[in-house]
Amino acid sequence: METAPTRAPPPPPPPLLLLVLYCSLVPAAASPLLLFANRRDVRLVDAGGVKLESTIVASGLEDAAAVDFQFSKGAVYWTDVSEEAIKQTYLNQTGAAAQNIVISGLVSPDGLACDWVGKKLYWTDSETNRIEVANLNGTSRKVLFWQDLDQPRAIALDPAHGYMYWTDWGEAPRIERAGMDGSTRKIIVDSDIYWPNGLTIDLEEQKLYWADAKLSFIHRANLDGSFRNMLNVPSKLCERNIHSLRDGSCARRALSSIPAGHTIRGRRWWRAASLTLLP
Repeated sequence: METAPTRAPPPPPPPLLLLVLYCSLVPAAASPLLLFANRRDVRLVDAGGVKLESTIVASGLEDAAAVDFQFSKGAVYWTDVSEEAIKQTYLNQTGAAAQNIVISGLVSPDGLACDWVGKKLYWTDSETNRIEVANLNGTSRKVLFWQDLDQPRAIALDPAHGYMYWTDWGEAPRIERAGMDGSTRKIIVDSDIYWPNGLTIDLEEQKLYWADAKLSFIHRANLDGSFRNMLNVPSKLCERNIHSLRDGSCARRALSSIPAGHTIRGRRWWRAASLTLLP
């Protein structure tokens, strides 16, 4: 009797080089800033600059993976997989020691998202297979999901509509959506998906974007998973991505954001984005 072929396990999540969004209350013509974690530090870079020189936000880290921010307070949050912690610092406090926000009950916190409206932190843990939420200072912590999860990965929020989205690249890879209070959980993408390694929302256009580290594509869909289509990605991008998966010498690519402009109090600000970089 023949046995069904086994599905190859995904590569270990970290290390990742993730680019995340950074907001700036500047005119629309100004270049966006990128905030990214590079394992040993968190940096800020002017994406429109010629030299792409970066400013160190936090250094001396062990294994920074996911990163997000709260613009109104200038607060930057990141997960450290090696230290099994979620930490925080401020953009205007160069050299200040990082603060521990969550240090217990974490094993592999791969995904992190800041709810800038409700003042909450959401995160995924691919080892404990949980999705949790807490206040920005780590208090009032609550497990939202712990069942029917198998390596939850990236997470993104749409606070205006009260929804959260996450990827799961376990044995049944998929993208799910639920209310930010843990209600109305629903699978919205479960076909033509393998290692969904990155996820983001274009809040202005109300579109969901994700990257697949195995199939080497970037897809876009409505927020309910409908009207899905693939973005045109340069061939070198896909080739290098496949190469990085094959020999493990490069960081896997993860989608972090898509450029989107929004108006707040009459001024234009930008959430700028890119894919992961390769060393």
